[in-house]
Amino acid sequence: MDTPERTDAPPAPDESTASTGVRPATRSKKKLVGPRAFKLFWDAHSVTGIVIGLGLFVIFFAGAFALYRGELHAWADPGLRTNGTQLSADAITQPLLGDAPPAQGTDVQVTFPLRDRTYYFVRYETPEGDSTRSVQAYVNASTGETFEPTVENHVGRSALSEILYDLHFFGQAGIWGEIVSGLISVFFLFAVVSGIVIHLRKLPKDWHTFRPRSKLRTTLADAHNVLGLVGLPFAAMYAITGAFLALLVILLAPTVLVVFDGDRSKVDALVAGIDLPSHELTGERAEMLPFETYASAVPDSWDAHGIETTTIIVHGWEDEAGVVVVYGATDNMLTAAPRAALDASTGDILAASNVPTASPLGGTAVAITNLHYARLGTPVAKVLFFFLALTTSAVILTGNVLWVLVRRPKDPRATPWLHWVLARLTVGIGCGLVAAVPLLFLVTAVLPLDLPSLQLWEHVALFGSWLAFTIAAFFGASAVGAARWQLALAGVLSLLVPVASGFNGAAPWVSVANGWWGLLTIDLGFVLMGMALVWTAMRLTPDALDSVGMADDPAARHAVA
Repeated sequence: MDTPERTDAPPAPDESTASTGVRPATRSKKKLVGPRAFKLFWDAHSVTGIVIGLGLFVIFFAGAFALYRGELHAWADPGLRTNGTQLSADAITQPLLGDAPPAQGTDVQVTFPLRDRTYYFVRYETPEGDSTRSVQAYVNASTGETFEPTVENHVGRSALSEILYDLHFFGQAGIWGEIVSGLISVFFLFAVVSGIVIHLRKLPKDWHTFRPRSKLRTTLADAHNVLGLVGLPFAAMYAITGAFLALLVILLAPTVLVVFDGDRSKVDALVAGIDLPSHELTGERAEMLPFETYASAVPDSWDAHGIETTTIIVHGWEDEAGVVVVYGATDNMLTAAPRAALDASTGDILAASNVPTASPLGGTAVAITNLHYARLGTPVAKVLFFFLALTTSAVILTGNVLWVLVRRPKDPRATPWLHWVLARLTVGIGCGLVAAVPLLFLVTAVLPLDLPSLQLWEHVALFGSWLAFTIAAFFGASAVGAARWQLALAGVLSLLVPVASGFNGAAPWVSVANGWWGLLTIDLGFVLMGMALVWTAMRLTPDALDSVGMADDPAARHAVA
């Protein structure tokens, strides 16, 4: 059946239409941009958004949980929960180093509990025959219980936290996934800028226009505009910081090769703001000092600015020429990246960064990292970033939905196959991931931690169910019906997560009693998200998104840009 032609792009912002549909003969307002430029911005913003939309949704939705990476370790593995006390680094390391002494001349690393970390991390090489064996251990900061990772870079016995963290930048695909996520962030920044140009004249109206009792398509359009405006600074910040962090390898590679002749240590020194002293091992055995001594043998300015030790690395263990590098961090300064190099035998300071002064490159890199991971000195900032990340996810998904609806012909029988596929993909990838994440939490809580294949089942729970939901979205009478049952299922599963916390030894009242505020925040977040998803599913009736008349809905046509 033939459908009447219609123009996808709306009129320029100064071209209004009266209630009768007739354009006024004169215009009193000066154009922000010309009609041609406005249409180019509209098309570029729309196409950019739809191309990167689903990938960007995954980045932000998984990124919301990645903010609680440390807390998720403790949620998934009770062995990593603390009781409010903290053992010293020496009390933690002495049993490990006594059972398997480090090889002389090798590096020994100790990472301290800080911010959301509830554990020490110890790594070094120990002699084994004619070679060495790598030793890695995560140690509970309160109990001293040790966990050797069953999979490299996976803290504790569960992979839940690392799965979501890696998904945030497509880390499952290795370096190529990081590059793709960085490029998506660059395009996202362009989409943000072009969206501002398009909506600039209507920003005051969009800020307070929200009609939750109207038709669902109008509510979606209003939500897209309002939430997009609320999260605009957040989205712009994450587009910039995400692109920087994900593409850092590409950005630094030419610098290392051309400027520093392939010497990465020189770049590291430039970032740190100090030149770490070079050292050649002598082979002469020397006694090492306690780690707490190294942690305290730092410049007095560190204490004055609240610098805490994050990591100690001994380069050249038990060697006369050994050097210790102490890394610090503070919540009081956004750009601080303090480091100090000490003599391993005496503890004397060989070089140290001048806190609070940081090198321009180092200060910028640290500030970008702290902003990206909400390391702003207060848990409130992390909670705010969490909800803003979910808000941005909703903006992205509603943008995809509105794009499909606005461009869909009025006669459903004439819907182009591309719109049909995009609608089903939006449901499967978007709603499917929202349902797969709480399912992952439930599987982690139910399966025993000592199950050898636990991490395999966790991967299957997330990616297997996500794939199943995506395939299921292509079947059924409509995409709306698939979205409704997937959102309803996601809501129910989310509401069950706090119940599963009880089976996992972290019921909300237990978290309050032990001061596990991060675990409590996770449970409360799932409760709020579950209620919002169930409410949305109840409103998502087949006639709520009826395409008839959609092309003439000003709110929807305005929002889809």
